[in-house]
Amino acid sequence: MTKRLIVAFLCILLLIPAMALADAAPSKLGVKVIEAGAFSGDESLSTITFDEDLTYIGSRAFEGCKGLVTVYCFSDDVVIEEDAFDGVENALIYCDLDSTMEAYAQRKGLTVKYLNAFETECDTEDEDACVLLPITWRVKNAMPGRNVTSRFVYEVYRDDVSVYTSDSTSDTSFSYTPTEAGDYSVSITMSNSLTVTTLATGKVKVKDKLYMGSMDGEKIEWKVLTVSGNKALVISTKILKNASYFNPYWIKYKYTYWSGSYIGSISQNYRGSQPEDPSRLITGITPTHVPLADGSWGKESDLFKVHARYWCNETFYNGAFSSRERDRIVRVTNSNPDSPYGIKGGPDSKDYVFFLSYDELKKYMPNTADRKCTMTSAAKKEPNGNTTNCWWLRTQGKYRVNAMYVDGNNGRASEYGSDVGHKSVGYRPAMWIRIGS
Repeated sequence: MTKRLIVAFLCILLLIPAMALADAAPSKLGVKVIEAGAFSGDESLSTITFDEDLTYIGSRAFEGCKGLVTVYCFSDDVVIEEDAFDGVENALIYCDLDSTMEAYAQRKGLTVKYLNAFETECDTEDEDACVLLPITWRVKNAMPGRNVTSRFVYEVYRDDVSVYTSDSTSDTSFSYTPTEAGDYSVSITMSNSLTVTTLATGKVKVKDKLYMGSMDGEKIEWKVLTVSGNKALVISTKILKNASYFNPYWIKYKYTYWSGSYIGSISQNYRGSQPEDPSRLITGITPTHVPLADGSWGKESDLFKVHARYWCNETFYNGAFSSRERDRIVRVTNSNPDSPYGIKGGPDSKDYVFFLSYDELKKYMPNTADRKCTMTSAAKKEPNGNTTNCWWLRTQGKYRVNAMYVDGNNGRASEYGSDVGHKSVGYRPAMWIRIGS
Protein backbone atom coordinates (compact mmCIF):
# COMPACT_ATOMS: atom_id res chain seq x y z
CA MET A 1 0.00 0.00 0.00
CA THR A 2 1.52 3.38 -0.98
CA LYS A 3 1.75 6.32 1.31
CA ARG A 4 -0.70 8.14 -0.96
CA LEU A 5 -3.31 5.40 -0.53
CA ILE A 6 -2.88 5.42 3.20
CA VAL A 7 -3.70 9.09 3.26
CA ALA A 8 -6.71 8.39 1.08
CA PHE A 9 -7.86 5.80 3.59
CA LEU A 10 -7.53 8.42 6.28
CA CYS A 11 -9.79 10.60 4.15
CA ILE A 12 -7.17 13.33 3.85
CA LEU A 13 -6.62 13.86 0.17
CA LEU A 14 -5.06 17.25 -0.19
CA LEU A 15 -5.31 18.86 -3.57
CA ILE A 16 -4.52 22.50 -2.80
CA PRO A 17 -1.63 23.76 -5.02
CA ALA A 18 1.68 24.41 -3.34
CA MET A 19 1.78 27.55 -1.20
CA ALA A 20 -1.89 28.40 -1.93
CA LEU A 21 -3.42 28.86 1.51
CA ALA A 22 -7.16 29.41 2.00
CA ASP A 23 -8.75 30.10 5.37
CA ALA A 24 -8.81 26.89 7.42
CA ALA A 25 -8.03 24.84 4.27
CA PRO A 26 -5.46 21.99 4.30
CA SER A 27 -2.28 22.69 2.38
CA LYS A 28 0.17 20.56 0.45
CA LEU A 29 3.68 21.83 0.10
CA GLY A 30 5.33 20.28 -2.92
CA VAL A 31 8.66 21.96 -2.33
CA LYS A 32 12.14 20.89 -1.26
CA VAL A 33 12.85 23.74 1.15
CA ILE A 34 10.64 25.74 3.51
CA GLU A 35 12.46 28.93 4.33
CA ALA A 36 12.84 30.43 7.78
CA GLY A 37 9.69 32.14 9.01
CA ALA A 38 7.72 31.13 5.92
CA PHE A 39 4.40 30.66 7.78
CA SER A 40 5.25 32.22 11.11
CA GLY A 41 2.18 33.43 12.98
CA ASP A 42 -0.36 32.10 10.46
CA GLU A 43 -3.11 31.00 12.86
CA SER A 44 -5.48 30.05 10.00
CA LEU A 45 -3.30 27.10 9.00
CA SER A 46 -4.88 23.87 10.39
CA THR A 47 -3.59 21.00 8.28
CA ILE A 48 -0.50 20.71 6.12
CA THR A 49 1.17 17.99 4.05
CA PHE A 50 4.88 17.74 3.25
CA ASP A 51 5.79 15.88 0.06
CA GLU A 52 8.45 13.20 -0.29
CA ASP A 53 10.84 15.73 -1.82
CA LEU A 54 11.05 17.98 1.24
CA THR A 55 14.60 18.18 2.63
CA TYR A 56 14.61 21.21 4.96
CA ILE A 57 12.31 23.17 7.28
CA GLY A 58 13.84 26.43 8.38
CA SER A 59 13.96 28.25 11.69
CA ARG A 60 10.57 29.48 12.98
CA ALA A 61 8.92 28.28 9.72
CA PHE A 62 5.67 27.48 11.56
CA GLU A 63 6.26 29.40 14.75
CA GLY A 64 3.04 30.50 16.42
CA CYS A 65 0.73 28.55 14.05
CA LYS A 66 -1.61 27.84 16.93
CA GLY A 67 -4.39 26.47 14.71
CA LEU A 68 -2.13 23.78 13.21
CA VAL A 69 -3.56 20.45 14.38
CA THR A 70 -2.52 17.93 11.70
CA VAL A 71 0.80 17.49 9.89
CA TYR A 72 1.43 14.82 7.26
CA CYS A 73 5.09 14.32 6.44
CA PHE A 74 5.97 11.92 3.61
CA SER A 75 9.66 12.76 3.66
CA ASP A 76 11.70 10.35 5.75
CA ASP A 77 14.86 12.45 5.79
CA VAL A 78 14.23 16.14 6.38
CA VAL A 79 16.40 18.53 8.37
CA ILE A 80 14.18 20.41 10.83
CA GLU A 81 15.41 23.37 12.81
CA GLU A 82 14.58 22.96 16.48
CA ASP A 83 12.44 26.09 16.68
CA ALA A 84 10.58 25.40 13.41
CA PHE A 85 7.32 24.61 15.24
CA ASP A 86 7.69 26.68 18.38
CA GLY A 87 4.26 27.54 19.76
CA VAL A 88 2.63 24.56 18.03
CA GLU A 89 1.46 22.42 20.94
CA ASN A 90 -1.50 20.31 19.82
CA ALA A 91 -0.51 19.08 16.39
CA LEU A 92 -0.87 15.41 15.47
CA ILE A 93 2.10 14.31 13.37
CA TYR A 94 1.65 11.59 10.71
CA CYS A 95 5.02 10.30 9.56
CA ASP A 96 7.00 7.13 8.89
CA LEU A 97 8.74 4.99 11.44
CA ASP A 98 12.39 5.95 11.94
CA SER A 99 11.98 9.20 10.03
CA THR A 100 13.60 12.46 11.11
CA MET A 101 10.11 13.94 11.57
CA GLU A 102 9.30 11.18 14.09
CA ALA A 103 12.45 11.95 16.08
CA TYR A 104 11.70 15.69 16.02
CA ALA A 105 8.07 15.24 17.11
CA GLN A 106 9.08 13.01 19.99
CA ARG A 107 11.67 15.54 21.16
CA LYS A 108 8.99 18.23 21.11
CA GLY A 109 6.38 16.12 22.86
CA LEU A 110 4.03 16.06 19.87
CA THR A 111 1.75 13.04 19.28
CA VAL A 112 2.88 10.76 16.48
CA LYS A 113 0.85 8.41 14.29
CA TYR A 114 2.63 6.29 11.74
CA LEU A 115 1.82 6.23 8.05
CA ASN A 116 3.62 2.91 7.74
CA ALA A 117 2.61 1.45 11.11
CA PHE A 118 1.22 -1.61 9.40
CA GLU A 119 -0.14 -2.94 6.13
CA THR A 120 -3.28 -4.93 5.39
CA GLU A 121 -4.15 -7.78 3.05
CA CYS A 122 -7.32 -9.72 2.27
CA ASP A 123 -7.49 -13.36 1.19
CA THR A 124 -10.65 -13.05 -0.95
CA GLU A 125 -11.17 -11.63 -4.41
CA ASP A 126 -14.54 -10.29 -5.53
CA GLU A 127 -15.30 -13.22 -7.82
CA ASP A 128 -14.81 -15.71 -4.97
CA ALA A 129 -16.82 -13.91 -2.31
CA CYS A 130 -20.21 -15.24 -1.29
CA VAL A 131 -22.61 -15.20 1.63
CA LEU A 132 -21.60 -17.85 4.23
CA LEU A 133 -17.99 -18.01 3.00
CA PRO A 134 -15.61 -16.35 5.51
CA ILE A 135 -13.38 -13.45 4.49
CA THR A 136 -10.03 -13.09 6.25
CA TRP A 137 -8.06 -9.88 6.63
CA ARG A 138 -4.50 -9.78 7.97
CA VAL A 139 -2.17 -7.21 9.42
CA LYS A 140 1.33 -7.27 7.96
CA ASN A 141 4.57 -5.51 8.92
CA ALA A 142 3.17 -4.10 12.14
CA MET A 143 5.56 -1.53 13.62
CA PRO A 144 8.64 -2.88 11.82
CA GLY A 145 11.79 -2.49 13.84
CA ARG A 146 9.93 -1.56 17.03
CA ASN A 147 9.77 -3.88 20.02
CA VAL A 148 6.26 -3.00 21.09
CA THR A 149 3.16 -5.06 21.83
CA SER A 150 0.19 -4.06 19.70
CA ARG A 151 -3.51 -4.77 20.00
CA PHE A 152 -6.09 -4.51 17.27
CA VAL A 153 -9.76 -3.71 16.91
CA TYR A 154 -11.50 -4.76 13.69
CA GLU A 155 -14.66 -2.95 12.64
CA VAL A 156 -16.60 -4.50 9.74
CA TYR A 157 -18.57 -2.37 7.31
CA ARG A 158 -21.21 -3.51 4.84
CA ASP A 159 -22.04 -0.88 2.25
CA ASP A 160 -20.22 1.68 4.45
CA VAL A 161 -22.39 0.90 7.49
CA SER A 162 -20.77 -0.65 10.57
CA VAL A 163 -22.14 -4.14 11.24
CA TYR A 164 -19.63 -5.61 13.69
CA THR A 165 -16.79 -4.50 15.96
CA SER A 166 -14.40 -6.99 17.50
CA ASP A 167 -13.00 -6.90 20.99
CA SER A 168 -9.43 -5.71 21.36
CA THR A 169 -7.13 -8.58 20.43
CA SER A 170 -3.50 -9.37 19.77
CA ASP A 171 -4.48 -11.45 16.73
CA THR A 172 -3.17 -10.11 13.45
CA SER A 173 -5.66 -12.21 11.49
CA PHE A 174 -9.41 -11.60 11.52
CA SER A 175 -12.19 -13.56 9.79
CA TYR A 176 -15.78 -12.54 9.24
CA THR A 177 -18.57 -14.57 7.66
CA PRO A 178 -21.06 -12.38 5.78
CA THR A 179 -24.71 -13.34 6.01
CA GLU A 180 -25.89 -10.75 3.52
CA ALA A 181 -24.64 -9.59 0.14
CA GLY A 182 -22.89 -6.23 -0.13
CA ASP A 183 -19.56 -4.45 -0.23
CA TYR A 184 -17.50 -5.41 2.83
CA SER A 185 -14.48 -3.65 4.27
CA VAL A 186 -12.71 -3.50 7.62
CA SER A 187 -11.34 -0.59 9.59
CA ILE A 188 -8.35 -1.77 11.63
CA THR A 189 -7.15 0.20 14.65
CA MET A 190 -3.77 -0.68 16.08
CA SER A 191 -2.86 0.49 19.59
CA ASN A 192 0.50 0.31 21.33
CA SER A 193 2.78 2.39 23.51
CA LEU A 194 3.88 4.48 20.54
CA THR A 195 0.73 5.12 18.53
CA VAL A 196 -2.94 4.56 17.84
CA THR A 197 -3.34 4.21 14.08
CA THR A 198 -6.37 3.30 11.99
CA LEU A 199 -6.35 2.06 8.40
CA ALA A 200 -9.29 1.06 6.21
CA THR A 201 -9.08 -1.86 3.80
CA GLY A 202 -10.41 -2.01 0.29
CA LYS A 203 -13.89 -3.40 -0.36
CA VAL A 204 -14.84 -6.98 -1.19
CA LYS A 205 -18.02 -7.47 -3.21
CA VAL A 206 -19.95 -10.32 -1.60
CA LYS A 207 -22.63 -12.04 -3.70
CA ASP A 208 -25.73 -13.67 -2.26
CA LYS A 209 -25.02 -16.93 -4.14
CA LEU A 210 -21.94 -18.90 -5.13
CA TYR A 211 -21.51 -19.57 -8.82
CA MET A 212 -18.75 -21.76 -10.16
CA GLY A 213 -18.63 -23.38 -13.58
CA SER A 214 -21.31 -23.71 -16.23
CA MET A 215 -23.15 -26.54 -17.91
CA ASP A 216 -25.49 -26.52 -20.89
CA GLY A 217 -25.18 -22.73 -21.05
CA GLU A 218 -26.24 -22.24 -17.42
CA LYS A 219 -24.06 -21.00 -14.60
CA ILE A 220 -23.91 -23.56 -11.80
CA GLU A 221 -25.17 -22.40 -8.43
CA TRP A 222 -23.77 -23.99 -5.27
CA LYS A 223 -24.97 -24.23 -1.67
CA VAL A 224 -22.48 -23.94 1.18
CA LEU A 225 -22.85 -26.92 3.54
CA THR A 226 -19.98 -26.36 5.96
CA VAL A 227 -16.68 -24.54 6.38
CA SER A 228 -13.57 -26.21 7.78
CA GLY A 229 -10.38 -24.20 8.06
CA ASN A 230 -9.56 -22.70 4.70
CA LYS A 231 -12.00 -24.80 2.70
CA ALA A 232 -15.75 -25.21 2.31
CA LEU A 233 -17.98 -28.11 1.28
CA VAL A 234 -20.53 -27.12 -1.36
CA ILE A 235 -23.23 -28.97 -3.30
CA SER A 236 -25.05 -27.93 -6.45
CA THR A 237 -28.40 -26.40 -5.57
CA LYS A 238 -30.05 -28.21 -8.51
CA ILE A 239 -29.82 -31.59 -10.21
CA LEU A 240 -27.49 -31.05 -13.16
CA LYS A 241 -28.29 -34.19 -15.14
CA ASN A 242 -29.98 -37.57 -14.81
CA ALA A 243 -27.98 -40.75 -15.40
CA SER A 244 -27.04 -44.09 -13.90
CA TYR A 245 -24.63 -44.48 -11.01
CA PHE A 246 -22.83 -47.30 -12.84
CA ASN A 247 -24.11 -48.91 -16.01
CA PRO A 248 -22.26 -51.43 -18.13
CA TYR A 249 -25.67 -52.12 -19.71
CA TRP A 250 -24.49 -55.29 -21.42
CA ILE A 251 -24.42 -57.32 -18.19
CA LYS A 252 -27.04 -57.88 -15.52
CA TYR A 253 -25.20 -57.58 -12.21
CA LYS A 254 -23.56 -54.16 -11.92
CA TYR A 255 -21.60 -54.70 -8.73
CA THR A 256 -19.80 -51.53 -7.75
CA TYR A 257 -18.38 -49.33 -5.04
CA TRP A 258 -18.13 -45.56 -5.37
CA SER A 259 -14.42 -46.08 -5.97
CA GLY A 260 -15.12 -48.32 -8.97
CA SER A 261 -16.50 -51.62 -10.21
CA TYR A 262 -15.94 -54.88 -8.42
CA ILE A 263 -17.61 -57.03 -11.09
CA GLY A 264 -14.29 -58.85 -11.29
CA SER A 265 -14.68 -60.11 -7.75
CA ILE A 266 -17.59 -62.40 -8.65
CA SER A 267 -17.30 -65.60 -10.68
CA GLN A 268 -20.29 -65.28 -12.98
CA ASN A 269 -22.80 -62.88 -14.54
CA TYR A 270 -25.30 -62.74 -17.41
CA ARG A 271 -25.03 -60.85 -20.67
CA GLY A 272 -27.87 -58.34 -20.93
CA SER A 273 -30.13 -57.26 -18.11
CA GLN A 274 -32.80 -59.86 -18.78
CA PRO A 275 -33.38 -62.77 -18.64
CA GLU A 276 -31.04 -64.96 -16.64
CA ASP A 277 -30.80 -67.30 -19.59
CA PRO A 278 -28.25 -70.08 -19.14
CA SER A 279 -27.13 -69.41 -22.70
CA ARG A 280 -26.10 -65.92 -21.58
CA LEU A 281 -24.20 -67.06 -18.51
CA ILE A 282 -20.68 -65.66 -18.25
CA THR A 283 -18.18 -67.47 -16.03
CA GLY A 284 -14.52 -67.05 -15.17
CA ILE A 285 -14.83 -63.33 -14.41
CA THR A 286 -11.80 -61.81 -12.63
CA PRO A 287 -10.53 -58.22 -12.23
CA THR A 288 -8.40 -58.69 -15.34
CA HIS A 289 -11.04 -60.64 -17.27
CA VAL A 290 -14.38 -58.82 -17.44
CA PRO A 291 -16.88 -58.73 -20.32
CA LEU A 292 -16.97 -55.60 -22.47
CA ALA A 293 -19.81 -54.20 -24.58
CA ASP A 294 -18.48 -55.60 -27.86
CA GLY A 295 -18.23 -59.13 -26.51
CA SER A 296 -14.50 -58.96 -25.93
CA TRP A 297 -12.73 -59.15 -22.60
CA GLY A 298 -10.85 -56.45 -20.76
CA LYS A 299 -9.84 -55.17 -17.35
CA GLU A 300 -12.14 -53.95 -14.63
CA SER A 301 -10.64 -50.47 -15.07
CA ASP A 302 -12.06 -50.44 -18.62
CA LEU A 303 -15.53 -50.09 -17.06
CA PHE A 304 -14.73 -46.84 -15.23
CA LYS A 305 -16.02 -44.62 -18.01
CA VAL A 306 -19.58 -45.83 -17.38
CA HIS A 307 -19.35 -44.88 -13.68
CA ALA A 308 -20.71 -41.65 -12.18
CA ARG A 309 -17.36 -41.09 -10.49
CA TYR A 310 -15.74 -40.82 -13.92
CA TRP A 311 -18.29 -38.20 -14.92
CA CYS A 312 -17.66 -36.26 -11.70
CA ASN A 313 -13.86 -36.29 -11.76
CA GLU A 314 -13.21 -36.26 -15.49
CA THR A 315 -16.10 -35.12 -17.67
CA PHE A 316 -17.63 -32.60 -15.33
CA TYR A 317 -14.46 -31.43 -13.56
CA ASN A 318 -12.62 -30.75 -16.81
CA GLY A 319 -15.58 -29.55 -18.83
CA ALA A 320 -17.59 -27.33 -16.50
CA PHE A 321 -14.84 -25.28 -14.84
CA SER A 322 -12.20 -22.82 -15.95
CA SER A 323 -8.59 -23.54 -15.05
CA ARG A 324 -8.81 -20.95 -12.28
CA GLU A 325 -11.91 -22.61 -10.88
CA ARG A 326 -10.27 -26.04 -11.04
CA ASP A 327 -7.37 -24.65 -9.02
CA ARG A 328 -9.88 -23.74 -6.35
CA ILE A 329 -11.32 -27.27 -6.08
CA VAL A 330 -9.57 -29.45 -3.49
CA ARG A 331 -8.83 -33.09 -4.19
CA VAL A 332 -9.85 -34.96 -1.06
CA THR A 333 -9.73 -38.52 0.22
CA ASN A 334 -13.28 -39.75 0.76
CA SER A 335 -14.09 -42.63 3.05
CA ASN A 336 -16.93 -44.79 1.78
CA PRO A 337 -18.80 -46.29 4.74
CA ASP A 338 -20.88 -49.45 4.56
CA SER A 339 -24.59 -49.11 3.87
CA PRO A 340 -27.19 -49.29 6.67
CA TYR A 341 -27.78 -52.87 5.49
CA GLY A 342 -24.12 -53.80 5.94
CA ILE A 343 -23.22 -53.76 2.24
CA LYS A 344 -19.54 -52.87 1.98
CA GLY A 345 -18.75 -49.32 0.90
CA GLY A 346 -15.39 -50.23 -0.57
CA PRO A 347 -12.00 -48.53 -0.58
CA ASP A 348 -11.35 -44.86 0.08
CA SER A 349 -11.38 -42.72 -3.05
CA LYS A 350 -9.56 -39.54 -4.07
CA ASP A 351 -12.03 -37.12 -5.62
CA TYR A 352 -12.33 -33.57 -6.83
CA VAL A 353 -16.08 -33.93 -7.30
CA PHE A 354 -18.31 -36.57 -5.73
CA PHE A 355 -21.76 -37.48 -4.45
CA LEU A 356 -22.44 -37.09 -0.74
CA SER A 357 -22.32 -40.23 1.39
CA TYR A 358 -25.28 -41.07 3.61
CA ASP A 359 -23.25 -40.07 6.67
CA GLU A 360 -22.39 -36.70 5.10
CA LEU A 361 -26.02 -36.15 4.18
CA LYS A 362 -27.11 -36.66 7.79
CA LYS A 363 -24.30 -34.46 9.10
CA TYR A 364 -24.47 -31.52 6.70
CA MET A 365 -28.10 -31.67 5.53
CA PRO A 366 -29.90 -33.05 8.59
CA ASN A 367 -33.33 -31.66 7.78
CA THR A 368 -35.48 -32.91 4.93
CA ALA A 369 -36.15 -29.31 3.92
CA ASP A 370 -32.42 -28.83 3.29
CA ARG A 371 -32.40 -31.69 0.79
CA LYS A 372 -35.24 -30.64 -1.46
CA CYS A 373 -34.29 -29.51 -4.93
CA THR A 374 -35.32 -29.16 -8.55
CA MET A 375 -33.49 -29.66 -11.84
CA THR A 376 -31.74 -27.27 -14.16
CA SER A 377 -33.69 -26.43 -17.31
CA ALA A 378 -31.42 -28.73 -19.33
CA ALA A 379 -31.95 -31.67 -16.94
CA LYS A 380 -35.71 -31.16 -17.08
CA LYS A 381 -35.66 -31.66 -20.85
CA GLU A 382 -34.00 -35.07 -20.58
CA PRO A 383 -36.30 -38.08 -21.24
CA ASN A 384 -35.32 -39.54 -17.91
CA GLY A 385 -38.48 -40.25 -15.95
CA ASN A 386 -37.11 -38.57 -12.81
CA THR A 387 -40.51 -37.30 -11.70
CA THR A 388 -39.60 -36.83 -8.02
CA ASN A 389 -36.27 -35.00 -8.42
CA CYS A 390 -34.30 -37.91 -6.96
CA TRP A 391 -30.53 -37.58 -6.62
CA TRP A 392 -27.84 -40.16 -5.93
CA LEU A 393 -25.77 -40.64 -2.80
CA ARG A 394 -22.51 -42.54 -3.13
CA THR A 395 -23.38 -45.02 -0.34
CA GLN A 396 -24.53 -48.52 -1.29
CA GLY A 397 -28.14 -49.58 -0.60
CA LYS A 398 -29.70 -52.87 0.46
CA TYR A 399 -27.96 -54.91 -2.25
CA ARG A 400 -24.60 -54.80 -3.97
CA VAL A 401 -26.28 -53.47 -7.11
CA ASN A 402 -28.07 -50.64 -5.28
CA ALA A 403 -27.03 -47.14 -4.27
CA MET A 404 -28.93 -44.84 -1.94
CA TYR A 405 -30.69 -41.71 -3.18
CA VAL A 406 -32.69 -38.72 -1.91
CA ASP A 407 -36.20 -37.86 -3.02
CA GLY A 408 -35.80 -34.20 -3.92
CA ASN A 409 -39.51 -33.50 -3.59
CA ASN A 410 -39.77 -34.44 0.08
CA GLY A 411 -36.11 -34.64 1.15
CA ARG A 412 -36.26 -38.23 2.41
CA ALA A 413 -33.35 -40.59 1.81
CA SER A 414 -33.97 -44.12 0.56
CA GLU A 415 -31.70 -46.52 2.42
CA TYR A 416 -32.96 -49.35 0.21
CA GLY A 417 -31.66 -47.47 -2.81
CA SER A 418 -32.07 -47.86 -6.54
CA ASP A 419 -30.39 -50.19 -9.02
CA VAL A 420 -27.16 -48.46 -10.02
CA GLY A 421 -28.08 -48.97 -13.68
CA HIS A 422 -31.22 -46.83 -13.46
CA LYS A 423 -31.05 -43.57 -15.40
CA SER A 424 -33.98 -41.89 -13.67
CA VAL A 425 -31.92 -40.57 -10.73
CA GLY A 426 -30.09 -37.26 -10.82
CA TYR A 427 -26.55 -36.03 -10.31
CA ARG A 428 -26.14 -33.40 -7.60
CA PRO A 429 -22.36 -33.15 -7.25
CA ALA A 430 -20.48 -31.89 -4.21
CA MET A 431 -16.90 -30.68 -3.74
CA TRP A 432 -14.54 -28.99 -1.31
CA ILE A 433 -13.30 -25.57 -2.44
CA ARG A 434 -10.54 -23.35 -1.11
CA ILE A 435 -11.52 -20.16 0.65
CA GLY A 436 -9.28 -17.21 -0.08
CA SER A 437 -5.84 -17.23 -1.58
